[in-house]
Amino acid sequence: MSKVEKVETKESAKACVQKTCNGCEIDEKLLCVHTELDLVDFAVLFGAWLLPFIAGMVIGQFWIGLSIWVGLAVIFFGVMEAYILCRHCPHYAEDGFTLKCHANWGLPKFPKIDPKPLNKTEKVVWLIYAAILFLYPIPFFVVGKMWLMLAFVVWGGFVWAWTVQRTQCNRCFNLSCPVNRVPEDVRKVFFKNYPDYAKAWGLDKVDAK
Repeated sequence: MSKVEKVETKESAKACVQKTCNGCEIDEKLLCVHTELDLVDFAVLFGAWLLPFIAGMVIGQFWIGLSIWVGLAVIFFGVMEAYILCRHCPHYAEDGFTLKCHANWGLPKFPKIDPKPLNKTEKVVWLIYAAILFLYPIPFFVVGKMWLMLAFVVWGGFVWAWTVQRTQCNRCFNLSCPVNRVPEDVRKVFFKNYPDYAKAWGLDKVDAK
């Protein structure tokens, strides 16, 4: 099948009023339809932070600290992400019990979908929890004087965050996520294609042309 034929038969996201992505103004500008490759792209970048973190914690024999982090991560990715962030995303309208997106593929959809944007409390809680998870190894490496591992984990986290912001966060259609960077012109077309979300955001009368 040629590239043109693939585009012509590509189905749009379920919450979208467009039946196909063919001819859509924001096709390829927004990650409305994800594949496993999008998750691999995200996971490989995430590994730039995760691998030096795990290696440093093992080398330093911070077993209790590592166990606590694993518990916090399970709670964050298994529960809090769904309740605070993901239930506001159009991916929740897709069929099936689990999400299919570039960052949380396979996350169970426990809470009911809510097309409204995140409120201020949800944004603050999400940002604080995320900061705890990703800054977690720094005090361990400082106390253990593991300066090389500290440099690796800080650099890996920076590269991952910087790259994701410019390759995925600028195309993610969970528009109320605190780190979303979708341009305003793309947002306008999104709300035109997703009227339920425009209504929930109080933008149902906006001129999205």
